[in-house]
This record gives sequence, C-alpha cells and structure tokens, in this order.
Amino acid sequence: MKKRYIFLLIFIGIHIPLAIWYFNSPMSVANDEDTYKYFEDKGLECTVGHDSIYGHPLRWVEVSTLKEDSLPIVFFTHGAPGAANNFFQFLEDTSLLKYARLISIDRLGYSPDDQGNAEVSIQKQSEAIAKILTHYRYPYVIAVGHSYGGPITSNFVLNNPEKVKAAVLLAPAISPYEERDFAIVKFTEWKATSWAVPPFFMVAAAEKKAHEAELRKMLPKWGSVRTSFIHVHGTDDKIVPYENIEFSKEMIPDSLLEIVTIDGGSHMTPWEDEELVRELLLEQLKTSSSPK
Repeated sequence: MKKRYIFLLIFIGIHIPLAIWYFNSPMSVANDEDTYKYFEDKGLECTVGHDSIYGHPLRWVEVSTLKEDSLPIVFFTHGAPGAANNFFQFLEDTSLLKYARLISIDRLGYSPDDQGNAEVSIQKQSEAIAKILTHYRYPYVIAVGHSYGGPITSNFVLNNPEKVKAAVLLAPAISPYEERDFAIVKFTEWKATSWAVPPFFMVAAAEKKAHEAELRKMLPKWGSVRTSFIHVHGTDDKIVPYENIEFSKEMIPDSLLEIVTIDGGSHMTPWEDEELVRELLLEQLKTSSSPK
C-alpha cells in the first residue's frame, strides 16, 4: 500500500513542500485495537469513544489519569489529511495529564470506518467537536487545532465562547485570502491518476477545493470574538503561509490575541515544536480562570 502512495507522488510530480508534509506526518489512522495497544505500552489507559453525526461515524481517543468531572479538557483537532494519532505524543504526556483530560478526534471523513467520506463543511466538522463534548462534564476546554483543524477549532470556539478558555492554533489555515494551490488536487479528479490516490488524500482534496468558500462563510463570526487565541506559526511554512498571522491580527482584538512566531519553523509544528506547544498548554492549565 505504501508503494502505491509513493508511486502517486512520483507519478504526478508533486512539488517538494507537500511531499515533505506527507512523509513527515503520521497519516495512517490507528484502529481501536492498535490505539489501546499503543497506550497500554506507554503504561496508560485510554478510551476510544464512538458516536455519529450527519451520517458519519464519530470517533475520538481520550486519556485521563484522574477520572474527575472537575478536570478541564484539552481537545486536539488535526489537519487535512490527518488522524487522532497525530496528537498521541500529547495524550501520553504526563505533565499535561496532571491537569487535564486529553482528547483527540478523527475528523469526519478520516476515521477507520469513514475513510473517503468527505465532509467539507467547517460548521459540521466543528459540530462534531461539540457532540463529543456532550459525553463529558468539565469546567472549560482548551481547543487546539493544526492546519485545516485551525478553522474548525476556531468555528467551534466562536460558536461556543462560554465553554472555551483558550484556542491554540498551530499553523492554522484560517485566512480565505491566503489559500495556496497544490497540484495534487487536480490529480484526484482525473481517472488516469485518481485510482492511485489513497482515500484520506481524496478527502483532503475535497476539503481543499471547498476551503476558501467555507472560510468566507466564517467571516461574520469573527466580529464577535470573546475568547483568547494563541496563533503559532513558522516563518518557513510552505503549506499554510505565515501571512495567516495578519488575518488573526485583523480579526482578533489585541487583548485576546497572542502571536507566537517560530523563526524558520515549518508546517510540522505539533511534531517539530512539541515542547513549545506543551509549554503553551501548561501555561493555560496552570492559571485558574475559566471563560467569562
């Protein structure tokens, strides 16, 4: 199967930045059995949750060493393509587990039972987050989103400001004015090449084609920001331009916005800058205030 994907990348002559993204991020989805085994090997107990929404199976992974409803939740939302296991390095982090219940989602279209069933609506993707949270009691949420998970996280936060203490956006693709085109999207449309495209890339391509229009639908919501946002972005991001920072500055009041620039940083923030992300989350968790 991996040879099939490698062949695809070579065959279409995809440009280097997206190829680097593919080979360096954990695209494969961990099924329930592998997920339980992964955390068991780490000496941790996880829960794989299941539900459904808008005709999609809904799947998430939760780790908590303190089974208390009083714990805040740190919720992780991956990009396109991606999976819940993109954030397993945080779900196993004992320093975070001292303060919070940690949850990572397989977004609609990416879970083992939903591969290839694209859901391009940012609103519906964010409602999946809200539905998962109905399974828990908690004082507040810290919502983390990477790449295309950034606008989904933002939409959830803008819809539910009373539930969220802070949004942490990692290289988020939130600006409709900074959409970057990728050659691979065309090759998902042609019969001569689409056969070689794995299902998760077909979903990512569908999201890509609809993304600018979906981001424009969100524009009116940014006028009522009530939540703190932390925007983390690398200056050498070849997938989602660093200029998305300017969109955050325009849409979010200075009093609610923290910009974290990673000089020379790429798009791989959750993996290359794991310690930075951990410290940002701990900073939020160690302060006691909840959403106003």
